[in-house]
Amino acid sequence: MPQLDFLIILPQIFWLILSFTLFYFVLTYYFLPTFLKTINSRKQFIKFNKKIELQLANEVFNKRQFVLKELNFNLNRIRSILFSNLMHTKFDFIQSPFKSKYSKLNSKILVAVNKSIFYCNLNSISLLQFYPLVLNKTRK
Repeated sequence: MPQLDFLIILPQIFWLILSFTLFYFVLTYYFLPTFLKTINSRKQFIKFNKKIELQLANEVFNKRQFVLKELNFNLNRIRSILFSNLMHTKFDFIQSPFKSKYSKLNSKILVAVNKSIFYCNLNSISLLQFYPLVLNKTRK
């Protein structure tokens, strides 16, 4: 069989070994360092992005805490202003500048504000039904 002849197979094995070793050295000395550089740069890029992400998350958290603190402070101020103005003994909704036809509505608002301040009950505010005077609707 000619393909198993020693004279024919020996040069093929030699060129096969030579080409694979040459291919191996070219890959390890030229291409592998560039691949490693790109892999390392990607790792550094990911680390940098994680670092920036943590910084931004901390900034957002701090801003959120600040906004919540300011909101609570302002809501407490509003509640104290409402309590001091609306619950004052000399303050009356029926007298001027309010008109007499709004006295029933004003008394309902006073009761609702009273309940929401003392009991923090939002259901009492939602029970109030307001109708515009322009539509002239009657309560059913």
